[in-house]
Amino acid sequence: MVVDTAYYELLGISPSATAIEIKKAYRKKSIQEHPDKNPNDPTATERFQAISEAYQVLSDDTLRLKYDKYGKKEAVPTGGFEDAAEQFSAIFGGDAFSSYIGELTLLKNLQKTEELSAQDEAEKAKDEEGKTKDEVSKESKNEQSEHKSGTSTTLPNLRSKGESSQTVSTPSKKDETPKKKTKLELFEEEQRLEKEKSIEKLSNTLIERLSILTESVYDGACKESFQKKFVEEANLLKMESFGVDILHTIGAIYYEKASIFLASQNLFGFGGVFHSMKAKGGVFMDTLRTVSAAIDAQNTMKELEKMKEANETDVDGTPKPTVDDLAKQEQLLMGKVLSAAWHGSRYEITSTLRSVCDKVLEDKTVPTATLVRRGEALKLLGEVFLNVYRTKAEQEEAQIFEELVAEATKKKRK
Repeated sequence: MVVDTAYYELLGISPSATAIEIKKAYRKKSIQEHPDKNPNDPTATERFQAISEAYQVLSDDTLRLKYDKYGKKEAVPTGGFEDAAEQFSAIFGGDAFSSYIGELTLLKNLQKTEELSAQDEAEKAKDEEGKTKDEVSKESKNEQSEHKSGTSTTLPNLRSKGESSQTVSTPSKKDETPKKKTKLELFEEEQRLEKEKSIEKLSNTLIERLSILTESVYDGACKESFQKKFVEEANLLKMESFGVDILHTIGAIYYEKASIFLASQNLFGFGGVFHSMKAKGGVFMDTLRTVSAAIDAQNTMKELEKMKEANETDVDGTPKPTVDDLAKQEQLLMGKVLSAAWHGSRYEITSTLRSVCDKVLEDKTVPTATLVRRGEALKLLGEVFLNVYRTKAEQEEAQIFEELVAEATKKKRK
């Protein structure tokens, strides 16, 4: 018996709602009541916070049980309720995929790499400048010393007849000090180790997921149950930002790697050659698309800069771009930047997942029969993710959210 139904009523669900139904209801209500969607309603922020609190309680099994038995007062999270805006961003922010693809660091690392590279160059230039000054100073002292002692005129007369008139130089000792690693090299080494740890963790998580089927009776009913479980999970994940694209990317890699492995178990291993060659072609195309998207964004940025310069400079006979023209170009640039960011992220996801799948399917510590089961389960999971799509209503809901997040990001920058 539920003593208080207020939180359920806020989300528009019954007290018997499942975890998936609670999350779906929160998504819908939080978008409807978001303050940015209701700028002229002074009570919107209050309603938005109340919806957030309801979700924070009902999405936590322990808090939900306390709420059902004792009401609101006994169902407060440790440390209090999170801010509604932060909760909103966390739910829609993309962390839901972390157990599949890990943390996406490519774009963040590119910026860090540029910073460290610039620092290393500055330090190198400083060192070179210091060395030049030392050499000039040393040379100047040597010249003064030679001039005072007269060695510059008497040295040739001290040589025996058989000696060459060329200056005899003493070979300097080789610098046996190991080369100091640059900041960039240290950072790259650190990132490589972090990537290895991440792939190890993701591999273990994937093995656990597949074990739901591989460690079962492994009949038709078990396979159907396995697919049903991940269809439900995929239906939640598809509502994340770029959710469908990420699911299709994961599904494609799972299906591809499983097909290559299973084919390699037949026809003396030759069955996987065709699939492997096809996969390599896919890697090349991914790289090409990533580079093309980045160049496209860069070109659009240059065009926008030219338009802004033309707007500031009074050039005879040349019409200045209007505010509307600049706004359209900025919007176009935002789309190109997002496209470049997505292609970069997709490239990183595919690279990570290929390594994870190799680790799962090439594990020498388990019998071949188990690896074959893993391959078959991985192929089934890939098919599930490849067949996920949003309904028209879900697509509109996701777009509304992405607009709200973009608007919130703009405000933070200001």
